[in-house]
Amino acid sequence: MIALVAEYTIRSIALGVLAFLVLKTVRVKDPRLERTVWRMVLVSAVSMPVLLKLSALPAMPASALTMNYAELVRLPGSSQTSAWNRGALAMVGAVSGLLTVRHLLGVARCWGMRRRATRFASADDSSLDIRMSREVSSPATVFSTILVPPDFTRWTSEAQRLAIAHERSHVASMDFYVQWVAQIYRSVFWFNPFAWWLAYRLALLNEHVSDDAAVASRDADDYEDRTRYARVLLRLARRDPLSADVVPMIGAKTLSLRVDRILRQAGARRATGLQTLLLASTLVPILAATAAIQSPTESRNYANNLQPAQSGSSGAAPVILPRSDPGKPLSRPKYPPASRRLGESGTVVLKLHVLEDGTVANAAIEQTSGYPDLDYAALYESFRWRLEPGTIDGAPTRMWGRFAVTFKLAHD
Repeated sequence: MIALVAEYTIRSIALGVLAFLVLKTVRVKDPRLERTVWRMVLVSAVSMPVLLKLSALPAMPASALTMNYAELVRLPGSSQTSAWNRGALAMVGAVSGLLTVRHLLGVARCWGMRRRATRFASADDSSLDIRMSREVSSPATVFSTILVPPDFTRWTSEAQRLAIAHERSHVASMDFYVQWVAQIYRSVFWFNPFAWWLAYRLALLNEHVSDDAAVASRDADDYEDRTRYARVLLRLARRDPLSADVVPMIGAKTLSLRVDRILRQAGARRATGLQTLLLASTLVPILAATAAIQSPTESRNYANNLQPAQSGSSGAAPVILPRSDPGKPLSRPKYPPASRRLGESGTVVLKLHVLEDGTVANAAIEQTSGYPDLDYAALYESFRWRLEPGTIDGAPTRMWGRFAVTFKLAHD
């Protein structure tokens, strides 16, 4: 399991580095396009564990049981887990759980803030859900609702317009929900520095896009408008900070970068059609390959681990293979009626992945009897069996056992 966690971490970092290099090569300056790229990276990183699982599946489920003979086959890392690995995994899981619960509690507090807030009746834009809350010190987006502080009615009409334009952009882009996913990913993979950087970068790009929307809300974009908007941000920065779970209009960590960008940049830089095309044609294959392709080492290890293990080598721990309990006979597969009528018989060799409690977790046909009905009758019945688990040095251990089931008619 620790190896899988390391695999996810390395792949996600590689994904981020490749996306960064593509952005630099194409020279993307449009925050909207860059934000779209990092959102794609976030989706790829979040779905990577599932994609890796799917890509690692064999063409046919690998394993099943044998009644007449057996041989040990070990899975990567499944034969025995060291105490250090178990402790490290427990520590990683505990911290991930605590951070995830903490974040979910913060989202629950945001929901409570939204419910306790009162409608802002004087809002000009009826399409927006704007509410007044005593629990915020500056405008913020919570879910798809804009929360404003109690003194918002005393703001100048220009400051109100800029604030609403900024938050309207957050609502339209669903920034609260994207940030929620990024923070969940960061909480689960807290040990991955890229998860922290990605959440920060997405939050900064969200603010850049909303800043551009606020400045562009006037018919003309001039230095005076940008200066006026920067002053609004600086005044809000003197207030108490908001919860990290909301999408606030100001953030102390990014304020200096935002103000400098607002004053230096005369309007948002839109990406050209050629840039967008180059980025899409380059990045999409990279994201798919990095997130889902099975590594050569994984394929090689899987193939090697389907070979019989040598349990008699010197210094090896005593190994006892999975076996049936003589006191508890295994259920016999039902002879398919069609096969009986046609006189079909033969031996099917199956492989089973037997867990520590003796249950069969996975089964596959390794060698066919020559008749599909007989093969699958044995395969389906094997999942009902309860076996004696294999052991290594006396400890029950999940193993792959190979077994044979013979179908023989009475007149043969």
